[in-house]
Amino acid sequence: MSAHLPLFCRGCAGQLYAVCTTDRGGRGGGRNAVGEWEVDHEMPVVCPLSSLLPLTGKAASVHELPGAQEVLGPAY
Repeated sequence: MSAHLPLFCRGCAGQLYAVCTTDRGGRGGGRNAVGEWEVDHEMPVVCPLSSLLPLTGKAASVHELPGAQEVLGPAY
């Protein structure tokens, strides 16, 4: 799993959680291993980007998930 700064939503500035699981068995279990991600709001909120969440999928980094550019905002 890769480390990252706290994640915030571009739509509502709410804090997001990110969970990643990786398959450590077999080849490629190193730093650049692809993991299965889930990213969503930490608390239920009214957000204009709710239809895009949760972000899920396989990626080496949370920022490489499909839709991450639209949802993940800068730290406030």
